[in-house]
Amino acid sequence: MRECGTPDVPSFSALRKLQTKLTTEMGIQTTRHVSTLGNEFYNNGAAQMFNLDWANPLVRPHIRPYVEVSSTVSEFYQAERLMSTDVDLLQLMWADFKNSPGQHFYIKELARLRDGRFVIPMKWLCVIDKETGAETECADVYHVDYEIMTGVARLHVDEVVRILAADLTSNLLDLRNQGLKIEFDNTAPEWTQELSHPVRLKAQGRPTFTLGLMSWADDVSGNRSKQYNAHTNVYAASLNLPHCKLQQEYFIRFGSTSPTATALEQLDGFAEDVGPDCWHEAYDCLLKQEILFRLIVRVEPADNPQQSELCSHIGLNGNKFCRKCHAGGPAREMETHGGYHSLYEEGVARTADETVKGIVSQLVAATHGNEQKVEAMQTTSGIKDPIAQVWIQQLIQKARGLHHEHISSAETQDLRLKNRKLKGEARQAVKNEIKDKIAKDLMKWLTEQPAHRYSKLSEDSPLRTQIRPGDHYNKLLVLQGLDVHRDTAVELLHTYLLGLDKYVWHVSHTAWNDAHRQLVAIRLQSSSVDGLSIYPVRGQYLVKYRNNLIGKHFKTLQQVGAFHLHPDLLENEHGGLLLELWKATGELGALLFYHAIDDMSTYLEDLEVLIGNLLDIWGAIDPNRILNKPKIHLLQHIITDIRNGGPAILYSTEIFECWNSIFRMCSVLSNHHAPSHDIAAAIADLERFKHQVSGGWWRGEHGSYVCAGEGVREMFQMNGEIQRRLGWADPKVLSPVGTVRRAARKKRTVILWEVSCVEEGTHITVDACTSFNPSYRPADTLWEYAQSLVSRSTDVCKEGSWVFYDSPREAESFTYAGRIRRIIIPASDPRSENGLVQVERFAVSGLPDTRMNMPVLYRECASILIDVVPVKNIAFIFNAQHDCLTAECAVEDQTVHQERRITSLTQKAVRHGAMQRYFVNMHALHNAALIRSTLPRHLSMPKPYFNDRVAKHQEFADKVSSVNSKRRDATAAKARDTRARKKQVQELQPEML
Repeated sequence: MRECGTPDVPSFSALRKLQTKLTTEMGIQTTRHVSTLGNEFYNNGAAQMFNLDWANPLVRPHIRPYVEVSSTVSEFYQAERLMSTDVDLLQLMWADFKNSPGQHFYIKELARLRDGRFVIPMKWLCVIDKETGAETECADVYHVDYEIMTGVARLHVDEVVRILAADLTSNLLDLRNQGLKIEFDNTAPEWTQELSHPVRLKAQGRPTFTLGLMSWADDVSGNRSKQYNAHTNVYAASLNLPHCKLQQEYFIRFGSTSPTATALEQLDGFAEDVGPDCWHEAYDCLLKQEILFRLIVRVEPADNPQQSELCSHIGLNGNKFCRKCHAGGPAREMETHGGYHSLYEEGVARTADETVKGIVSQLVAATHGNEQKVEAMQTTSGIKDPIAQVWIQQLIQKARGLHHEHISSAETQDLRLKNRKLKGEARQAVKNEIKDKIAKDLMKWLTEQPAHRYSKLSEDSPLRTQIRPGDHYNKLLVLQGLDVHRDTAVELLHTYLLGLDKYVWHVSHTAWNDAHRQLVAIRLQSSSVDGLSIYPVRGQYLVKYRNNLIGKHFKTLQQVGAFHLHPDLLENEHGGLLLELWKATGELGALLFYHAIDDMSTYLEDLEVLIGNLLDIWGAIDPNRILNKPKIHLLQHIITDIRNGGPAILYSTEIFECWNSIFRMCSVLSNHHAPSHDIAAAIADLERFKHQVSGGWWRGEHGSYVCAGEGVREMFQMNGEIQRRLGWADPKVLSPVGTVRRAARKKRTVILWEVSCVEEGTHITVDACTSFNPSYRPADTLWEYAQSLVSRSTDVCKEGSWVFYDSPREAESFTYAGRIRRIIIPASDPRSENGLVQVERFAVSGLPDTRMNMPVLYRECASILIDVVPVKNIAFIFNAQHDCLTAECAVEDQTVHQERRITSLTQKAVRHGAMQRYFVNMHALHNAALIRSTLPRHLSMPKPYFNDRVAKHQEFADKVSSVNSKRRDATAAKARDTRARKKQVQELQPEML
């Protein structure tokens, strides 16, 4: 800056000093933690990070504090989980901040309505009207009969009534000021005895809010190179923000990182700021006052091994391989009819309380030095806590040493055991007594560990004699509001894309030879990607690196792969089942990636059928697969997860994986001497900068709340590069619905209306079959071709895009399917509302195609039907794939383009035939819900693959049992032969000597 002549450039040390001062003023502190296992790490407290959300004008307006009641479920706060959550863990307070901001109503407090009735609110809600989208704040209440003369109140807990929150006129404080004496009769619940909510006293007149959190943990490399530099990271996001915001890096909060401390150790430090009784101060820039808020962890997304660790579960390789239920068991048991069929269903759900009891039992068994018993308990129950395991190993080692000292060693054994007359049961009783004493002493030793934490407990604390969460086992098991078994939701990236999709791809390409694979590559590259929101398919890459694909590749294959499995690729042992497997995977994948669910019951019914179909087809191809691949069983739990928490995509971990790039750069630019501290401090400084340029408020050095100047705020608002680097996507950048984009100035061509209605190359004029509104084509108007338009669903549609559009006749309320031929706009008045779209209409078949199970698009008559419609009539885009099998599309040589030039090289490519027959791609993820809501229900309703699933599963079980029994017999015979040979060698060795 000095070289450029900039005046008043501060020194580098002065800049750093100012940055540190501002970060400290904001209350962002990087604090040191020592874990229960002695590992040191630093974290940026969760309360400090989410404190900034309330003071940030770009975040605060989007926070949704209330449970929402909506016919469409697209967010966590709209799903069933919060509706059934303990009301003490939800939003406690409501106020009419516009008219009476200081009048706060709390749950479980008496209040009066406008009509004079008395009620006790139990839950605050926001009800969204299905038709208009209008939001109304409501409350679920109990009615109260109150005798003014006696002051006795009777509560009716047998009926919950929903009222408008605005009808509340007097809260408990108002009633007391009015001189009302309140006393509930003896039939009321115990909580009514404390008339005032305890949080009201803590709040001291400040509003209170509850935020739900989603915390994520995983191992990440701190290097950009291939050399792995292992770190374990913890991030978090607010579940009270809409999903469209949570898919931006701007809204992800860093917690901690460490190359030594595990996820559970770091989450123990993270949990210090969360809980129903842990309140934090913040400044609300919307209300312009101080508030109190608390954090409740509700969801733990991660990959499957990490989620097993968070659940204190033995992992996917254990006999009890499911972290969410008790599915699994010994191999022979799973090969029985009942055992095998149980894997195709959700088992008995695990609970956190049950897991804690199992961990305590293992610790008690370890104090007796019985390692085999502990391992048997872990194998049988599937419970294996990483933190408790460290103590178990120490306890077993200490117990064995003490047993040797007091029982086995002749020199140091208990004096009673030196008595030779003590024999039989009496001697064994003494040994048992000694072992019990050792176990008791070891348990006392355990409760005093770790020493650095035990010393901080008060002398009268009951925890001094207890096994403590966080110190001796996983603290997540006892967090209020979280059940780790239920709330480690099945995640799409690692379970479906890198699980089921990957299995399908592997079982397919391993059965093909090189010629088949080359053919697959050619066909994949011919796929139409318009309407899929993906890049052109790189078939050669997918085939060449078939064993090293990542999630985005499997997402592409899932959407287009099934169309290219012609009979010449199904000539293997699996035959037509392979096509059925691809179809089942694609159909299910399209539903799983819904971002909004309009009819939850119908959606879950369809999902159950499709998951059952996929599992059954896998069983028909390889009955052993579900025994060897736990993700197949885990997929069934996604139904409950969606019912509880909303669409599965809400818990996708891609955004956290993207955030790793920020962490990685902080790691690369550090000196690696204190990685946990340096990275956390660097990100704290980044959060401070982000908060300031966003216009966020903080308490200044004089005690008042301040924000950055107008010039700093405008820099962020006007500078797209800064927004991009901070992970912010400005919604204003999106083009509004109905926008028509004109061609570049040099490429604009002015034409007559008649010319626009002629098909290029054939000069076929639109004939009498054309339907149009005469006012749409004035003959004396000049027109120009446009590049694209924005549909009602905000899709960008171009020439050749397949769309659903409304009828051009105003009297009809009908939706057609068609392909955009041209987008035109008047040259003299090129406003978007004047734009017209010429759409070639296609008919949708009444029944799905028998082979692909998808609707077919075809021309209704020999002439080309073209509808001319205004831009506003274009509803949404969809993907259609050419029926190459029926059209007998040929593979021909095609010139290769390199460096934007035509070369003399050629490559094989598909040349689509003239037959105009297409499939509506029902495997497409983009607009999957809109496609299914537009088409008749019978075209998309799934049907069970097997009518009698139980009988089929029994048949599969018999095959599995037969195959595995033969395999075990062969293994046993081989082992016998090996032992016999070794014995023979040992017998011959003396003779040779």
